[in-house]
Amino acid sequence: MTIGALLPLSGDLQSYGLGSQCAIKLAVQDANKMFASKGIQFQLVVEDTKTDPNTALQMLQTLYSQGVRFVAGPMASSEVSATMNFAEQNHIIEISQSSTSPALAVPKPYIFRLVPTDFYQGNAIATLLKYLGIKRIVIVYRSDTWGQGLSAAIANDSAKYGIQVLGVYGYDPSAIPASAQAAVQQASAALGSPSPDAALVLVTFESDGVAAAQAAANDPVLSKVRWFGTDGVAGSTVLVQQAGPALANAKFLATIAAPNPNDPHYVNFVQEYKQFCGQSPVAYDPYAYDAAMIIMEAIAKTGSTDPTVINSVLEQWGKNGTYVGVTGPVYFDQYHDRIYASYLIMGVAIVNGTPTWINAGFYNGTTGQITAFPQGQSLFGS
Repeated sequence: MTIGALLPLSGDLQSYGLGSQCAIKLAVQDANKMFASKGIQFQLVVEDTKTDPNTALQMLQTLYSQGVRFVAGPMASSEVSATMNFAEQNHIIEISQSSTSPALAVPKPYIFRLVPTDFYQGNAIATLLKYLGIKRIVIVYRSDTWGQGLSAAIANDSAKYGIQVLGVYGYDPSAIPASAQAAVQQASAALGSPSPDAALVLVTFESDGVAAAQAAANDPVLSKVRWFGTDGVAGSTVLVQQAGPALANAKFLATIAAPNPNDPHYVNFVQEYKQFCGQSPVAYDPYAYDAAMIIMEAIAKTGSTDPTVINSVLEQWGKNGTYVGVTGPVYFDQYHDRIYASYLIMGVAIVNGTPTWINAGFYNGTTGQITAFPQGQSLFGS
């Protein structure tokens, strides 16, 4: 039985795509051990979407022509949006490990998202801003399906908490670095002057995030305020390698939907991933593992390879929380989106002389409480 994966092995989310690829390969290995007694063996075919919506659609069509009807991915909301109609028309199940745009919180047969929408993340970021005493913000965002939805959610929730949103500036991700530099200049002009209660919120992916961060670092206003980011960059090796000192200087914090770090399922996954992939999992690696595993488990437990049957099974499992993965129990709402609202707060700090991602804190979506971890205290100071 062959399953597919649509992943950005190049382009703006490349490092995330490579991590997801290893996580999915690990899931296939684990599933083949788990279900060997049933005589089921899974194979994997991976296609590179290049973090491009049109390429994602072409690659889904390629997988379909090869008889593949079950797909882990794609990652970006713009890619999910581009592939959604073809998947529905041809009964191909797609389970995205990282698409979060509120614009896709609509009925979408055959499409599931293993992470919560950015309505939740907008509130998590606004809560973090309020917790840190931020009163004035400007937002610079990637102008695509994801960036538009998340920047609007952050602006709306920040305003509810009495935070002044002085400007929201989009840039064209296909015209980097000039478009990002222009948006940063607009944001700087809107903020006017630096102060301890002012902040820049960056809603970016990796390579465009580097361009935006470098422009902000060279700006006389934005280089003197705090910066915040999102799940588009949290844990990104590319970002920290190319803009690390500037991020550390700005006490950069970014949110990403995350399992409870003490969940034994997750702890075991971390150990196994390190052994299999030769590095620690970051960002959406555990969600990629679950995206593949929930498909394979549904096929193995029902004995069916009919996407219509599996679609119904996943809907039922989503109502009951039947599947418990490395990211915890999976509950889906009526739009096949994950019901889950807690976020890890990652930050960039100087560790042994090198800019490094650290787990700085945690936002509990159930209680609305933020906890600063001991190693993150320096990033939570003013």
